[in-house]
Amino acid sequence: MGVTCVSQMPVAEGKSVQQTVEILTRKLELLGAEKQGTFCVDCETYHTAASTMGNQGQAGKLMYVMHNSEYPLSCFALFENGPCLIADANFDVLMVKLKGFFQNAKANKIESRGTRYQYCDFLVKVGTVTMGPSARGISVEVRLFVP
Repeated sequence: MGVTCVSQMPVAEGKSVQQTVEILTRKLELLGAEKQGTFCVDCETYHTAASTMGNQGQAGKLMYVMHNSEYPLSCFALFENGPCLIADANFDVLMVKLKGFFQNAKANKIESRGTRYQYCDFLVKVGTVTMGPSARGISVEVRLFVP
């Protein structure tokens, strides 16, 4: 049981994304936070195939498929304005078989990868958010463990 907050951190003025991440992690380590390994969260966007839409002017629905290294045996799918699905990791294989209904939106894979820290009752994750080869920002997740 606990509370989790995920936030986007601004890049320090005159610094790159990587330099800002290094500043944040250095501050955590100076506070006494201990490294607890790494994490990775990725998200791929799928859209409904044109063949499944009856009306040509109709906008396609989006589905986001996410993986989280904290849950290596699971895959999460979030439908636009709809339900959230938790499936096993083989869900990606099913998406390939459903390519007549859902198509992968190429070049729309986004990923947050970084280091986990334990500080007192807090788990802090500082990650670099990338889309393709370029860094797009910084994510910080803070989880408070409540007994």
